[in-house]
Amino acid sequence: MWGFILIGVGAVAAGVLGLVLPARERLAAAFPLVLGAGVGVVALAIGTYNSSSQTDAERAFVIASALGCAAVLLSSAFVWRRLGNKEPPPPPDARPPTP
Repeated sequence: MWGFILIGVGAVAAGVLGLVLPARERLAAAFPLVLGAGVGVVALAIGTYNSSSQTDAERAFVIASALGCAAVLLSSAFVWRRLGNKEPPPPPDARPPTP
């Protein structure tokens, strides 16, 4: 159960990031989600390698979900710092004429 909760938290964080980013930058919210999924899959593959116990596999799933969630949250913070704090460009009429 906790593994799915962590996966959901990561997905919600990426979705919220997409909502708060400026319209032209919203596609960047997909990158943290892809990164978190990649981290989770790699951790799950490593954690279940040569494991025949169901308990070990369940533990590996929860750990992989936690690592994936952490990757989504950290990379979302990175994307927010890079893109979320930029001021929007001025409207075309407000720009000074070029000489």
